[in-house]
Amino acid sequence: MTKPFYEMHSNRKCEKNRENRRGCNIINLIKKTDSDTLNPFFYSKRGPTGPLSWYNYCMQNKINHVKYTKTHTARQLVLPLDYGISLKQDRLVCILDALLERMDYSALQHLYSVKGRNPKVPPKILFKVMVFAAAQGMYSLRSISEQCRVNIEYMWLLEGYPAPSHMTFGRFFHRLSAELLRDLFTQFIHQLSFLDSVDFTEWYIDGTKMEANANRYTFVWRKRVEKGIAKLREKRRQLQEQLLAFTGMDTFMLNDDELLRAAADVCQEARIPFVHGSGHRKTAEQKLFEQVAEVRDKQREYEAHLAVMGQRNSYSKTDPDATFMRMKEDHMRNGQLKPAYNLQLAVQSEYIIGLGLFPNPTDTRTFIPFLTALESNYGKLADHIVADAGYDSEENLDWVRSKGSTACIKPRNEDYQKSCRFKKYIGHRENMAYDADRDTYTCAKGRTLYFIKEKKQRSKTSGYERTIRIYQCENCHYCGKRKQCQPTRNGKTPKQDKTIQYNPYYESLLAKDSRFIHSEKGIQLRMNRSIQVEGAFGMVKGNYEYRRVRHKGTENVEKELLFMAFGFNIRKYQSRRANNRLQKHYLEKEKTHTVAC
Repeated sequence: MTKPFYEMHSNRKCEKNRENRRGCNIINLIKKTDSDTLNPFFYSKRGPTGPLSWYNYCMQNKINHVKYTKTHTARQLVLPLDYGISLKQDRLVCILDALLERMDYSALQHLYSVKGRNPKVPPKILFKVMVFAAAQGMYSLRSISEQCRVNIEYMWLLEGYPAPSHMTFGRFFHRLSAELLRDLFTQFIHQLSFLDSVDFTEWYIDGTKMEANANRYTFVWRKRVEKGIAKLREKRRQLQEQLLAFTGMDTFMLNDDELLRAAADVCQEARIPFVHGSGHRKTAEQKLFEQVAEVRDKQREYEAHLAVMGQRNSYSKTDPDATFMRMKEDHMRNGQLKPAYNLQLAVQSEYIIGLGLFPNPTDTRTFIPFLTALESNYGKLADHIVADAGYDSEENLDWVRSKGSTACIKPRNEDYQKSCRFKKYIGHRENMAYDADRDTYTCAKGRTLYFIKEKKQRSKTSGYERTIRIYQCENCHYCGKRKQCQPTRNGKTPKQDKTIQYNPYYESLLAKDSRFIHSEKGIQLRMNRSIQVEGAFGMVKGNYEYRRVRHKGTENVEKELLFMAFGFNIRKYQSRRANNRLQKHYLEKEKTHTVAC
């Protein structure tokens, strides 16, 4: 039988008093003992001393409840009133504060209304704290809030304001628009131009793919949606024939809503009750109505997919702005596509001066929109635009020429033209003799290729128009070198004669670009492109381990990457300042000297 609570409490209290009395009796016994031989320790005010300690004594005498008391005194406050004194001026937080104080935050102040109570922490200070956290590779809002409570550098940035919570940082991030943050980044680059060699003489352009914060298996493919729409079209035709048999009216001109209304009228006129579940048999009219409703809902679903997709070929359901792309980080080792963003960077003097997000898997079509955005931000275009072969196209080269800048873009087939395979292939136009007076080409067999027509090609996305000249051989029959000149397709020799295509305007642009990239200035720019912009990607993805974005949606991801660029540039300025590399545009090519033997 369970005892009442008060009896149990009374028994515990008696046992506790009994143990305390036992301890007191032992101590009195120790005091009365005068012989050192009988007492293995000596009693003092601080406790027993000698070969045995309190622990051994209590264990020998089975005293398990011994209270140890410690005198607690208040700790002396040693933190200085201004703890910024302990921070050296070359610390990252001091450099960051000095750089960001040069900027204009009037637009940032308008994020909060002047009416009502003031925010807990001014937005300018919140912006500094988030930039400093990004410079340290910290993007978790809870971690930033924790650092504001325990880290002296964050406390110094707060200027005496209380540590904000993670919700305060979250509200500030969502109120901050991408356009406003882009304007602050432009101001920051202008301030760097007064301190370092950022003079917009050359821009190094390159792109990489950043994995989105989305599920890798929630994909929607354009081809799958288009096939589904084609199947719905056939199924809708069958339903229209069935509805024609019920109503006798022409239903082939009706849309899905009108078809559903007609099927509902058929069921209503026949007064058919709708049944569901096991043990019930549906009528033909009810089945027809449900099939029409299913077709209409599926059609709406496919149209919604196409509306979200736009001009893309895929998107992710968990992040509709992300597009599935092939990435280098292949965890399955099977070429699996992942939801990602195409991140474009513009770098000069090792600083990131601009970035852009695009859904294109390749870099060619991102070139003009990205440079247009940079031109609107800074008011001008750089004198030299340096990029790799992924940006080579007639449209891009013509656009740079129209802007008055010089393109330093490596042709996409330059390495192939230097190979022995290219020189041995007699079917290439470059390996044929050209007669400028007659405008003809002569193949390796000695037969002539005449100009037959000129055609126009228009880009579907940008509308750019290019002109192609087509040349055709007079007769390729009974040619002993036809297999080397015209490769077989599926094991069959082409029936038509040999034709070649030539774009004279594109070839003139390539010739001008080739002369510049092989000059001393062009070689220096191309060398620095591989060092600076590729080095920026290496620092971000390798050293900072920033390979996957944290937010969803193009605008939020762009804001996150802009904070990353702020932190990257501040750390880069600190490094260049410490190593005395300020006012250095690029690395000079080392001159090698040949020593005669």
